[in-house]
Amino acid sequence: MRKIIVNIFLLTLLCGYTCFAQKKAIYNMFLEEPVPANGTAVLFNAPVLRWPYQKGKQVKYDLQLSQRKTFEGNTTIHAEGLIGAIYHPHTALATGNWYWHYKVSGKEWSDVHQFSITPDALPMVFPLPEKLLSGIPESHPRILVNGNKDIVTKLSQQADAKAILAEAATALSEKIITEADAQAEVKEENNNQDKKLNSDAIVALGYSLHAMVLPLCQAYLLTGNPAYKEKAITIALEVSQWDPKGISGSRDFTDGMCMYDMALVYDTFFDVLSQTQREMLQKAISIRASQFYKSWVNNIESKVLSGHVWQLILNEFFKTCIALYKHEPESAKWLSYAYELFLDRSPVLGGIDGGWAEGAYYFQMNMETLVEIPAFIKQYTGFDFIQAHPWYRNQADWMIYHFPPASSADGYGDNTEELFEPPASYASFANVMARLTQNQKYAWYANQLIKQQKIDLTKEPVLRWYRLKEADQLKMPGVTDTLHFAMGNLSKEAGVAALHTDPAHTQKDVMIAMRTSPFGAYGHILADQNTFNILFGGKRLFYRTGYKVAMDDPHRIGWSKHTKSMNGVLINGQGQPYSAEAYGYFSRFLQGGQLAYMKGDAANAYQSDETKEDYGVTKFNRHIVLLKPGIIVIYDELESKTDASWSWLIHSLKNMKLDTLHNSFIASIEGVKGIGKLWSSQSFTWNISNKFEVPAVIYRNYKGMRTKKYDDTQWHVKATNKEKNTHIRFLSVIQVGKDGTALPVKESQSETGITKISIGDWQIEATLSYDLSPQLQIQSVSGKTAFAAYGNELGFRGKLYTGKINGSSKLAEIVKGKVLFTEMGDELLAPIR
Repeated sequence: MRKIIVNIFLLTLLCGYTCFAQKKAIYNMFLEEPVPANGTAVLFNAPVLRWPYQKGKQVKYDLQLSQRKTFEGNTTIHAEGLIGAIYHPHTALATGNWYWHYKVSGKEWSDVHQFSITPDALPMVFPLPEKLLSGIPESHPRILVNGNKDIVTKLSQQADAKAILAEAATALSEKIITEADAQAEVKEENNNQDKKLNSDAIVALGYSLHAMVLPLCQAYLLTGNPAYKEKAITIALEVSQWDPKGISGSRDFTDGMCMYDMALVYDTFFDVLSQTQREMLQKAISIRASQFYKSWVNNIESKVLSGHVWQLILNEFFKTCIALYKHEPESAKWLSYAYELFLDRSPVLGGIDGGWAEGAYYFQMNMETLVEIPAFIKQYTGFDFIQAHPWYRNQADWMIYHFPPASSADGYGDNTEELFEPPASYASFANVMARLTQNQKYAWYANQLIKQQKIDLTKEPVLRWYRLKEADQLKMPGVTDTLHFAMGNLSKEAGVAALHTDPAHTQKDVMIAMRTSPFGAYGHILADQNTFNILFGGKRLFYRTGYKVAMDDPHRIGWSKHTKSMNGVLINGQGQPYSAEAYGYFSRFLQGGQLAYMKGDAANAYQSDETKEDYGVTKFNRHIVLLKPGIIVIYDELESKTDASWSWLIHSLKNMKLDTLHNSFIASIEGVKGIGKLWSSQSFTWNISNKFEVPAVIYRNYKGMRTKKYDDTQWHVKATNKEKNTHIRFLSVIQVGKDGTALPVKESQSETGITKISIGDWQIEATLSYDLSPQLQIQSVSGKTAFAAYGNELGFRGKLYTGKINGSSKLAEIVKGKVLFTEMGDELLAPIR
């Protein structure tokens, strides 16, 4: 085995590079350094320029952009009076170096910053906002149809239309909603729980309102039935009397729905409203829209994330401004701001490689915003953002690998504990995206969900109107037999990756997902850097535990959001701070046909200036390898400033057992078993429990919200070193498969500090002693695959492969009778955009 890798211990000479950790946070709550800068070669031409904002609602900015450091000459771009700390040139820039600086209007210029435009930069020139404004028709409706009511009447017999008409019929039979309906139906003994119930009841008011108004407006356009019109107008006029600073304005979701639903009625029935009714609605809509604009401008564009804005409210605001345009004097300014904000920052949690940092549950809330705003932009300007931005093409892979058909989600982000299979919203989104991008992976995913989960899309309201009016008129791409699914997928900018033995067939697939993200922990993103979740057949085997009861609930804060609930690592019993600054990133990713590998760096995940926490971690490299048919190898390198207790964690939702004599653990679910063993550079003790440290308490029970059941008997296993130390290494080998199919594990005699394991066709060798350089190497007994996490040379089938990168991870495999060699060294994350 040791002959496979030659000169592996020369890695010590490279430690200055491979042990490097980015100490500065990638994301802060608000942008703290200008981008692009430091000579960065930008991805897009034209790039978006951003800089640290200065507080103050009257603050304006000036900017200069030039290919000359002196900013002389008539080719210099000047921008003055910018209302936010963000700028897009709206023109393609020449290749070469560019220089820019900015200032608060009337003050001194900043330092000069530099970036470069290369021929490889992707075209991304947005039309000016004036182009958008000029495309909006004079006539109404504008939101649901583009100024022509007759365009959808021919669709009234479609299945989606019939579902809308059924919902409209229900809305006709329901009473008119009033502010008094925002009342929780139960009370709790705990004041915080009462506060949450009341808050949720206010949100429920908004959803109830929207569930009536939207189908009524849509049904009227489909049929012309005046009953729908009369009920919708009556509801909207009632809402116009609500105090925007009162109950309905106390939660932004409800505030946004009130604004948007009044705008829907104002727009849909503009021609039949009386002058008085128009004025009443326009005034009430404008007050709420103005409040959103004032709270966002010179703020949201600089903030790492404002979840509710990007999930729903920006979309509602955008469409509201379209309805008000040329009627409300401020609407052009509002709409121009929303247009620039969306194009400059979207997809705010996705980067370019298709992931979604906030997780599978909350991605649902972004689906309509990500489709509908680009649709209006294309309609009014001709610019197709969905075709221009690579995230939209790559996003299919994130869905397939992180939320497979008939499978639980990868486990990352709040509320994923509720997702045991992709909901119908995913089928709807994939169906629409397949038609818009002609990516057959979207088509495959949508078809698999509909077939395997027996989804009826007509019952899914997400993107229903868009499907009916736009998407269904586009061709659905066919799925060819040549469609290939690699073992793994990495969404590096979002910070998630997933490896699979058979991603196209969930029933027999072993899946391990890992998160280590530049976004850290923020909003609905949990403190889970360098953690993993393991599933088999779509079912959760070794998986994070706990529930999102409420954002500030003790169970969420003390358990489900905390690192202790994850398959991760604690230092002195402490987890990772709840901060965007407590981040990680994927530094390596390799895959072949029988083996896939990922390496995460979470050295910076246990510190944050924002929260004033620093638990002393200086190194946390986690290597994960998936071997077919279902063997997982996890190798951890950990170091700290001072001696520490290190706790290696693994969880399962039920039926977990521990064998401390052999340092092994077992989890079983529905005929599936996971058998793992742990080794370490130091002796350790075990602890097992089937109770949360902070219990989950049931108290959500208001109209429209089902009472949730919280199972307190989830299982938690922890291994902690007996004597504190500044460094430790862990190795775990886990077999996953149907019960009774486990392969025998042989641990052979080895040199001091090196552990050798044989299991099935695989031989695994890991260096645990800190007297030796870190190393993980794997080969198949059949001679078809060889891998090393570190090294300068890889020996395979009698030949040495040196590659081009010293100390890189190296993989050699036999593919179609020939050796395929790949390698990857540590890569730092690309600068933020």
